[in-house]
Amino acid sequence: MSDVLLKTTGKIIGHFNAFKGSRPAFHGEHVVIVRGVSRDPIEIDELEAKLAELEEVLNAKEVDVLSDEGKEFVEKVDSYIRDVEDGGVAPDNEGLLKMKEQLEAMGLKVEYKLFLMPNVGAFVAIWKDKSGFGPLYVEVTATERDEIAE
Repeated sequence: MSDVLLKTTGKIIGHFNAFKGSRPAFHGEHVVIVRGVSRDPIEIDELEAKLAELEEVLNAKEVDVLSDEGKEFVEKVDSYIRDVEDGGVAPDNEGLLKMKEQLEAMGLKVEYKLFLMPNVGAFVAIWKDKSGFGPLYVEVTATERDEIAE
């Protein structure tokens, strides 16, 4: 796995102060998925702004998950995960939206964004109980973009 995936994931997890206790949910050669819990007291009404700050932190371009570039990102992650997981179910654009709906149905406030850089794409999802109590959860999916057209 390239160092750029780990550095990008580290910047994102660090931005949310979620290093302590963070762990890889998937660690492949070309894709890494890391989950963590923020130690910062981030309020519900701050989620969108905190997530948007990543565009500058990463020097990245925010892209709509349902755009052509977003679909290419999801397809790339899907292909890399399927290469490793036999018969596993990998994410798709509709699956990402369904995940958000399911988490919100459980009483959680969910925000997510897709950021593209020249060599890396990173999908970042954050969620917290709508009541404002409890921690902020962070999940980052990062993949190499060498073969994705700009």
